[in-house]
Amino acid sequence: MIPIKLTIEGLYSYQEKQCIDFTQLVDAGLFGIFGKVGSGKSSILEAISFGLYGETERMNKGDKRAYNMMNLKSNRSVIDFEFLNFKDEKYRIYREYKRNSKRFDDVKRGEAILYQWVDDVWIPQEDLNIEQVIGLSYDNFKRTIIIPQGKFREFIELKGTERTKMMQEIFGLDRFDLAEKTKRLYSTTKESLNRIEGELKSFSQVTIEQITEKKVLHLQEREKSDELTKVYKQESESYQQLKGLKDDFEELGRKKIELAQLELQLPQILEQKKELIQYEQLDKAFTTVLVEQKTTTDKIANREARLVTITNEATALQTQFTKVTEELKVAEQQYAGLEHLKAELYELNLIKEIKKAHLAKEALLERYQKGQSCVVDAERAFESSKQALGQKEIKVGTAKAARIDTGMLMAMDAWFNQQTFMYKGIQEVQQSMNTLNAELQVVEKDIIGLKLKDINHWEQEIEKYRSDFEKELSIIEVELRNHRVTQQLAHYASELHDGQPCPLCGSAQHPHILQGNDVSFAIEQCELKLSDIKNKQERLKKYERKAVGLFDKKKLLTAQWQDSQQKEQNLKQQLDLHQNSFVWTVIEGGNEAQFTELKQRAELVNQQVEMLELQFNTLTKEVEQHRGHVEQFTKKLSEIEVERAGLDSEIQSKSTQIIRLQIDTYLSLEETLLAQQVQQREANVTLIEQRFKDLTAQYQVMSPKLASLQTEVNSVQAELNELALVATQLNERITSLLVTHQLTSIDEVITVLNKQINVTERREQIQTFDVQLEVIRNAVGALEVKLKDISFDQEKFAKQQEAITLLEQQVKEATETVAKLAGEVERLEKDYAKKQDLQQQFDVVDKRVKNLSVLLTMFSGAGFVNYVSTIYLKNLCDMANVRFHRLTNNQLSLQLNEANEFEIIDYLNNGKSRSVKTLSGGQSFQVSLSLALALAESVQSLSKSDKNFFFIDEGFGTQDSESVNIVFETLSNLHKENRIVGIISHVDELQERIPMSLSVVKNEERGSEVVVNY
Repeated sequence: MIPIKLTIEGLYSYQEKQCIDFTQLVDAGLFGIFGKVGSGKSSILEAISFGLYGETERMNKGDKRAYNMMNLKSNRSVIDFEFLNFKDEKYRIYREYKRNSKRFDDVKRGEAILYQWVDDVWIPQEDLNIEQVIGLSYDNFKRTIIIPQGKFREFIELKGTERTKMMQEIFGLDRFDLAEKTKRLYSTTKESLNRIEGELKSFSQVTIEQITEKKVLHLQEREKSDELTKVYKQESESYQQLKGLKDDFEELGRKKIELAQLELQLPQILEQKKELIQYEQLDKAFTTVLVEQKTTTDKIANREARLVTITNEATALQTQFTKVTEELKVAEQQYAGLEHLKAELYELNLIKEIKKAHLAKEALLERYQKGQSCVVDAERAFESSKQALGQKEIKVGTAKAARIDTGMLMAMDAWFNQQTFMYKGIQEVQQSMNTLNAELQVVEKDIIGLKLKDINHWEQEIEKYRSDFEKELSIIEVELRNHRVTQQLAHYASELHDGQPCPLCGSAQHPHILQGNDVSFAIEQCELKLSDIKNKQERLKKYERKAVGLFDKKKLLTAQWQDSQQKEQNLKQQLDLHQNSFVWTVIEGGNEAQFTELKQRAELVNQQVEMLELQFNTLTKEVEQHRGHVEQFTKKLSEIEVERAGLDSEIQSKSTQIIRLQIDTYLSLEETLLAQQVQQREANVTLIEQRFKDLTAQYQVMSPKLASLQTEVNSVQAELNELALVATQLNERITSLLVTHQLTSIDEVITVLNKQINVTERREQIQTFDVQLEVIRNAVGALEVKLKDISFDQEKFAKQQEAITLLEQQVKEATETVAKLAGEVERLEKDYAKKQDLQQQFDVVDKRVKNLSVLLTMFSGAGFVNYVSTIYLKNLCDMANVRFHRLTNNQLSLQLNEANEFEIIDYLNNGKSRSVKTLSGGQSFQVSLSLALALAESVQSLSKSDKNFFFIDEGFGTQDSESVNIVFETLSNLHKENRIVGIISHVDELQERIPMSLSVVKNEERGSEVVVNY
């Protein structure tokens, strides 16, 4: 993170707006912020931290941050900070607070807004994700970029466990905590192993011998089945010959019966043929003529009915048309005089509008007279409010002069807050010591519960048990291995036969075969002993882990209690010093009740000033309101005069347009009577226009319709004459056809045609009968010729049928047996292949389970994470020593002990180590600076930024002139490493040596101000 620009206003001692441009300061590589104690130097860093993260080291969330951080003379507080992140992207964070004008202690906190500079425009961001933008959490930010005052020694003073945890958080070492992942992976793999083992058990009975046995049985059954099938085919051929002969004799009998039935139907078929011929002749001759005759008759009836209907319609329409023609002539005469009526109506409307304008003029006159009196009253009120405003302004000035110095109140408030904080810290340390004592008693009770023989040499006691178990385990494993070799040799010996080669030596002759005893029971006993020893070892491991944890916890608790005791003494010393630093004389030293009373008086004065200012603002608004009333009323009078002139012009213009009517006569009428006159004339004009329009439309509709009806009457009459001629011609044609077919009347034709014979279906039925009769006759003749001089033996056929049925059943059973055996062979082969595959999987997964068990032991208890954290700490220590050697003239260096706590190696005392607590104030600053720079470089290297920024607000006052030179040289060299360093200090010597700096000066009236020094 590289700062660009910071704007602050109304924050702590910064009453007025201050803008700090960091551009030239950053380019210089090393710059400083200097000023006296309490001038507001550290507030600049706090403004950056609070602007970004909304967090501050001075106060927690319960301390009313918004109120306490705002300057007591200000009504708003602003933090506006521009910066570059680790990706060189430009961002801006803006925060603002406003004080409630009615309640001094009520400060409203506005929302923080994050902007990004894109295409030369600030774009507001939806999410306020500062950690993602900066690349650091707030805790890591204050440890690696901006180290607040009082936090510089925090890292070196942390306990080993706390420091290790901090390293895990900063560098994300939780990614090396693989215990839970390994546990889940072990559990999943173990489940897979159990599943495979379960599947293997289901195939335990499947062996290669069983498969071979089934294959031999399958071959035997298949040979039997083939023999039966051969015999069945031979007997089946004889049976088919006998069955064919039997079928022929039965078929001949059936055909003869069918032939007799068909010959009985022959006379009926001949009669149907005759009837069909007559129907076809009459249908062809008469059907079309009869249909035409019926169609013509229907048309004549339809046309006669239509002629009657349209004749009646034409007569009625002629009567209506005559009436409309006469009315239309009268309406045309009225319509001719319509323009004169419209002109009079127009003039009457003008008179109505003139009447309305006269009434409006009278109303405007009345309004104008009232407006003049309002203007006079408003001018008087304006002058009176101006005099009251001047008197209130004098009272406000007098009240402001009586205010108590807010800077002094803030400083005293900070002193009392610090005292309260120290008391609270002492109480917390004492509570922590009580808690540690209680935990120590519980741990000591648990240690006694271990029932160790010698608490001071418990590791040797556990080690002896471990050694005894390992020796006993080694003896049993050797014994078990010997028994298994004996068992395997006996197995090989039982498989040896003369003429077959030995699997070990290859010899085909075996003159002295080993006679082995059964050692299965001995192996089982060894395995039980082995399992028992392993269980004891596992219990010993758990016992050891519990003991290690208890003793480590006791050691840690003891060290923490000692540290808490030292911290209590330090806090009490700091409290004494703090109480001696009370310098104000307005109240008794440390008297918080008097201070509370002083704050209440100051608050009352502020409330009085606020009330007077509120009254002053109210009077100011009242003056402006009266001024607005005067201007408003004057403007309204001018508008009324303009409106009156417009009405006069309108009356004159409309009066000149009235020619036909007497204007005075109608103006003397009341407004309602005049409106009635207009409505009557408008209704008369509308009635004349509508009647002329309606009659014209009726005439236009009736005229063509009447002509159309008359034309249709003539057309229908002509059509009836033509249809009568066609009917006569059809009657003559029917008479001629009756004579031709020798019929006396048309009724005979209708009787035949009413039968409605389906000619196609009837013809197909007759043809089908003829074909069927011929086919049956031919089939009977052929079978009689084929079976001439041949006889059929029914008894022989029955015996052959029984033999075939028996053979068929035997073949079916043999085939099913062969198929069943084939299926069993296939199933066993698949099961055996599955068994081999599962065995391979089992071996692989079993090996993985064993390996995961080893890893689970390794990663349990966060041991691996602590190991990696220790490596990071050692690397950090090595990086810090590069500068620490230089700062101490190679007299001191830093190292880690076994508890991951920092120690100092003193080369002036033969390289012996001692606690970092033995360092002087100046040396503590040197080692803290070295560690802080190393930690900052390590963390910021994770962001892969080209430039890194580092701000120090601590400790230069503890250095002598030579040490200051070395520190200054060290910090100056950081610029060559692309590091930018800002220093906050009140040491004048440093200010003289740093060319680029800021000075913070506190003015009693305007608050803190920032001055740039080049």
